[in-house]
Amino acid sequence: MQPPVIFRYLIRAISWLVPVRLRSAWLQKWDSMLENAWILLERGELDSNGREWLASCCWQSLRDALRTRLPLFRSPGFLLTAALSTLAVIGIATQGFRGTRSLFDPLPIRDPGSLVALRYTGSVGQPSGVPPRLLPLWAAKASLVAEIAGFWRRPNSPHGRVTPNFFDLLGARPARGRLLQPNDRDTAVLSDWAWRNTYHTDPQMIGRRITVDGGEYTVVGVLADPFWAISPQIGVWTPFQLEPQPDPGLPFLIGAIVRLKPGASWQALRSDLFRTAKDGHMPLPRPPETWWAPLPSSQLPGYLLGIAFAVAVGAFLVARQQAIGLHHNWRYWRFLASKTFLLVLIPSLFWIESGRFTPIPARPAVMLLFLAACSCALWWSFADQRQRCPVCFERLALPVTLGSWSSVLEPATTEFLCESGHGSLCVPETEQGERDRWTTLDASWRDFFDKVTPQDH
Repeated sequence: MQPPVIFRYLIRAISWLVPVRLRSAWLQKWDSMLENAWILLERGELDSNGREWLASCCWQSLRDALRTRLPLFRSPGFLLTAALSTLAVIGIATQGFRGTRSLFDPLPIRDPGSLVALRYTGSVGQPSGVPPRLLPLWAAKASLVAEIAGFWRRPNSPHGRVTPNFFDLLGARPARGRLLQPNDRDTAVLSDWAWRNTYHTDPQMIGRRITVDGGEYTVVGVLADPFWAISPQIGVWTPFQLEPQPDPGLPFLIGAIVRLKPGASWQALRSDLFRTAKDGHMPLPRPPETWWAPLPSSQLPGYLLGIAFAVAVGAFLVARQQAIGLHHNWRYWRFLASKTFLLVLIPSLFWIESGRFTPIPARPAVMLLFLAACSCALWWSFADQRQRCPVCFERLALPVTLGSWSSVLEPATTEFLCESGHGSLCVPETEQGERDRWTTLDASWRDFFDKVTPQDH
């Protein structure tokens, strides 16, 4: 009398989870249990629904099959393989760690050391910049100015307005279409982030009309990643003209970026601009201020500093809460170092790669989340190592609690055993307890452990 074929085939499919050495005996046991259950159902000795009872039997067989694989999950190879597999998934999903590789690319700005920003500042909260009418004069007459471009942006706005030569001055290159040209009026250039996230990587975006701050503009190009200027929040760039007269919508002061001629200093530039304005009958109350242009810089030091801080926090937690023995051999430390490196690397790469997709306002919160994950990964790596056998590196099992939580003479401890019979670890559970104590078992115990906890070597 055979059970339904679907349940017999299900038991055979589950048997593939069992190690090969144990599979034959395991399959014989559960085939017998399934047949016995079916016989009892046919006789009417079980009151429950027959198929539900057989399904429950198959579920119990699945749990039993997974239990035979517990030594695999405790093994050091499983942990390292899982970490490497996670890194491989991240690499595939990010096109070969594109964000991380971009940290080593040259900056998307031509000769950033020769760029200087100009401004006049007043009291706190007042606008800063230079009068728009001065830029054409300085471009034509100032002896130390190779190029000059203007820009303007409302506070916290994703819309930036620039002179048509702005991108040429910076040496920017388009990823799609073209950049601004001298006679452009109602055109727009998108940042890579805006094209990907606001316009969903639309390949037909070039030539499309968009509305920005109540105006209609035609998209003519998309900037290459990771270019930004003035502010990373700017997603749309539109032109304004300064000649023959500044556009009427411009404020009294706008920003300006100058590319210095070789050998010129900031102080000499200020004097040159002040003198040029005076000679052009546009006198100024004082020379303009010079400061570093708001342009991208290398992000690699920032990421390294953040990861170093997270590692320092994790190391502090490890030193405060876990006792680390120094008497282990080099294989022990090699495994610990490899595991810790991989576990810290995973959230670090997640943080770096997510920067291309994370909205700018959310980036500080994302940074704190992943840095906390780095610290926790380092702490967990040492906590996991604490409960591994120093010989075979497998997770210790069979915990037994000894002593009393209220006793000072015999404080509570938990004893773990290596299933391969290499030894036992006594871990104190109270502050009054001693340090972790490892007891090595001689080879005569190995056969006993193999009989009690057989493993698929």
